[in-house]
Amino acid sequence: MQTDDLSRRHAMWIAKNVARTDQSPLTASDIMALEATFEPRRVEAGTVLASTGSEADAVHIVRDGRVHLAIRAAGTGRQTIGIVGPGCVVGDVPILTQELTSSDAYADVDTTLLTADRTDFVNMLRESPTLSIRWATSMAQRIERQQARTVTLLTKDLAAQIATILWEFRKEEEGVWRVRMPHQTIAHLLGARRQSVSRVLGQLRREGLVQSRYGSVELTDLQGIASLAGMKTVEDLAQSA
Repeated sequence: MQTDDLSRRHAMWIAKNVARTDQSPLTASDIMALEATFEPRRVEAGTVLASTGSEADAVHIVRDGRVHLAIRAAGTGRQTIGIVGPGCVVGDVPILTQELTSSDAYADVDTTLLTADRTDFVNMLRESPTLSIRWATSMAQRIERQQARTVTLLTKDLAAQIATILWEFRKEEEGVWRVRMPHQTIAHLLGARRQSVSRVLGQLRREGLVQSRYGSVELTDLQGIASLAGMKTVEDLAQSA
């Protein structure tokens, strides 16, 4: 496949996956701007994209793979506070707020990124009101998800917290809903002990809601997980799909 065709496909993918709303339909010139700004980049597992306290010099959109956001905890090393998957963005917030990066960002597995230089990214937003709206929407959605996570941590018991994480990170693989995440990572995301997470997952397994395997959790009763996470109806389930 020619380079120009591949760049156009990446640009179209960004247009489809990053904060798509009826308020911000993209024009042909917007697609061309995305194509000119973002370059594909393949990185190996463990590659550091940003470090705590550093100045952000690039924006990364995850094309495939997974990026962890982590803080450095004394005595325990990196502690995951967020996981970024396909269609999600890393690095734009500190660039737009002109703040230093608040956490480490590193590839958890071999990952394909679409990367834009800091200056090119800002210039792209300056020149396209539609792309600016799209990016503002993306940031608002991420803030809303983070607020929802905070409410979960403050108001729900551990079983409901774990169900919320399972719901948020679920992926369908050959007809099976699965979360590819070890117990330790779930514990980090919730600020809980790994042993406590394993105990609750054992309880959910006995209730027929999950099957816990090495490095992943299979959701055997999706409606049950949704209900435990606070989504009581089929309508709630459909709206969150």
